[in-house]
Amino acid sequence: MKIKKNILGQLERVYATSIMKIDSAYNYFIATEGQGPCLRFNEQFEPETVWDLPGGTMNIIPVPGHEGEFIATQQFFPTFDAKESRIVHAKLQDNDTWNITPIMTIPYLHRFDILDISGEHYFIGASLCEGKTFKDDWTKPGKVYVGRLSEDLTQPFDLKPVLEGITKNHGFCHTYWNNKKTIMVTGSEGVFAIYVPEKGHMDWQVEQLLSHEVSDVAVCDIDGDGEPELATIEAFHGDKGIIYKKIDGMLKPIFEYPFEFGHVIWGGQILGEPAFIIGGRKGAMELMCFKMDASGKIKGTLIDNTGGPSNIAVVNMGEQDVILAANRQVGEMAVYTLTKS
Repeated sequence: MKIKKNILGQLERVYATSIMKIDSAYNYFIATEGQGPCLRFNEQFEPETVWDLPGGTMNIIPVPGHEGEFIATQQFFPTFDAKESRIVHAKLQDNDTWNITPIMTIPYLHRFDILDISGEHYFIGASLCEGKTFKDDWTKPGKVYVGRLSEDLTQPFDLKPVLEGITKNHGFCHTYWNNKKTIMVTGSEGVFAIYVPEKGHMDWQVEQLLSHEVSDVAVCDIDGDGEPELATIEAFHGDKGIIYKKIDGMLKPIFEYPFEFGHVIWGGQILGEPAFIIGGRKGAMELMCFKMDASGKIKGTLIDNTGGPSNIAVVNMGEQDVILAANRQVGEMAVYTLTKS
């Protein structure tokens, strides 16, 4: 695998990433969790500002079926200063500027997604906790909330909890599990699969998959046997990436790799083959791509060890794949282009 790195620029506390297609072209969005901007880069990696302030952005989520629109978090500042965190609606205007409208405050909202359920847009989001009096106060566990977005996407909407009591409610993954559309969340209590119903008003079923502390999670059928594997970072902001396989109905670890301050985890196709990407923010700062070789062994390829990423976004482009990385530890915005040769 050949890897080409393009450094887009510097951004202190760079954190959130997203890749969207607008007017048939890929657009790369990246934002800081500190006080500062959200930026958009075109396919030539030329930047423009989406907003200058306030910052505190954890997520940039495109609205399904609405090209040039996304919902993002703001005011979730380091470290866990998020009592006033909110979601905002962003829409690209005809003059190539962005209209930003605050929607509502959701305290400590750390991760969320927008789902299309039977033609209606639903929000599902996870609060890291429900309140803090100091940085390491975890006495008010987080929740997972759902709600149907208003027809006017800029307006507030009602939320209801579908899962409660998740301490350090950190990991979040939109995937498929047991052949069902699933949102996975993680915390001190383990990994939970929240099955998306066929209709938004129906019950959201929850299954616990692991019962020990997990920071982040991703899903991919890395061995190609038709049964997806689970990858985790353990424990909270932990020191190892682990891949689990379902054996005799139980998830059992089959691979482990050390990281320091593990924070990036992703599962999907890389150059036409199933892969997990896992990265650590500190120490060796490795961003690794793991695949299974012909002998059935999981092997890792180093993508970079100079950035210390907080988040990535990945897009498959046929002959090449692209990774947008928020290299938080060195304040670097970067794109990695992967090709077979």
